[in-house]
Amino acid sequence: MKTRFAFTLVVAAVLGFSFAHGSDKGITVSGRFNSPYISHNGGTAFLQICISTPAIDNPKRRPMNLAVILDRSGSMADEGKIEYAKKAVRSLIDQLHEGDYFSFVIYDDVVQVVCESKRVRDKRDLRNLLDEVYPRGATNLGGGLVAGLEQVERHRDREFLNRVILLSDGLANRGITSPQELRRIAQRYRSKSISVTTMGVGLDYNENLMMGLSQSGGGNYYFIESPNSLASIFGKELRSLSSVIAQNASIELTLADGVHVRDVIGCEEQQSGKRITVPVGDLYSGEQRQLTLELEIPEGSGTIQAVKGILRYEGKHGWFESWPSFTASLHYTRILADIDRNRDNEIQALVDVALSTRSVDRALKALDEGRRDDAEKELKAAESVVMTSPAALSKGAGGAMIGDQRARLESFQNLLRDSADFRKAKKAIQFENYQVQKK
Repeated sequence: MKTRFAFTLVVAAVLGFSFAHGSDKGITVSGRFNSPYISHNGGTAFLQICISTPAIDNPKRRPMNLAVILDRSGSMADEGKIEYAKKAVRSLIDQLHEGDYFSFVIYDDVVQVVCESKRVRDKRDLRNLLDEVYPRGATNLGGGLVAGLEQVERHRDREFLNRVILLSDGLANRGITSPQELRRIAQRYRSKSISVTTMGVGLDYNENLMMGLSQSGGGNYYFIESPNSLASIFGKELRSLSSVIAQNASIELTLADGVHVRDVIGCEEQQSGKRITVPVGDLYSGEQRQLTLELEIPEGSGTIQAVKGILRYEGKHGWFESWPSFTASLHYTRILADIDRNRDNEIQALVDVALSTRSVDRALKALDEGRRDDAEKELKAAESVVMTSPAALSKGAGGAMIGDQRARLESFQNLLRDSADFRKAKKAIQFENYQVQKK
């Protein structure tokens, strides 16, 4: 038996929001439990939320409002990183349109706005600005980030895709260096629908900071081991921007009495009373985004409407809410076999993959703290989660997902065991785990 949904209408005139229309039409959100039954004693239940966006063939992309923030510290001279970065920025400039806004910021000890935000007119002049950039000094990453965000804010408009692209190969060691403060800055601008994409180059940058900034800022994160791939990564980012159909999206959940959220795996969340807000960043054409929530359900009888949820996002015509919204309910039972008998193996597979990524996160924390043996144990624990999943032997999509994740976890263990460079292993594992959690 599948989870029953009670769909409700949202009255725009009362709430003051517009419904999706035009290019924003068709964005939906749904929520399903891994099993629609739970013990009468209550306990843990997992809710899988799916955001689906329509696939738009050859969409006319919205104008962009971009800032590129480039690390020009002394270490960027190594392996020709600065030259590869300049080549990548030139390639990006070549693909911009006359209606786009572009700004360019560089930083070492000092932050310099090389090109203030303006309409793209003479691309040759923009490209020529790059010729004067050479590596020197330390790394005032925070100052560069703030300067880039301020440039984008000057022309921030819902008609535009508003984003900064921050590139660094080193540690933030000047200006604002606190990761928490830098993430708060990214969150503050995210509320204005200005997103942050981060690109870490080489093996010496702080991957926790760069990934955290992208999560708080609602953009993308890239681990770029080899600087000669910078141009292709910039191209990938530009293509993804071209398919953005909604900005600054968030899921708003209302919980029933006694229901508590233990974790939103791989995501940040804010709680105010019974309401939980989960920011999910920008949404792209043809995307299916999955989120896994671990909930604590109180004891009871009959049926509990555990969660109500809705998706809010900013499109080019204003703020929107997904329609219909969803509710997810659970039936209490004294027959525990009901739970397994009615389990949805595809949802269970998604849940167990998410749970395994949480174990990988713990392994990465252990690596940061120099506890390599504990990291290996956590990776083994992650593998055990998928191997013992009720969906492991199922046919179809659920079993395939479990198989893919098991192979991925085995590769993580091999990489940690065999890699000659600890930094490379940690960054590679963290980047791939981030990609699994994001999708």
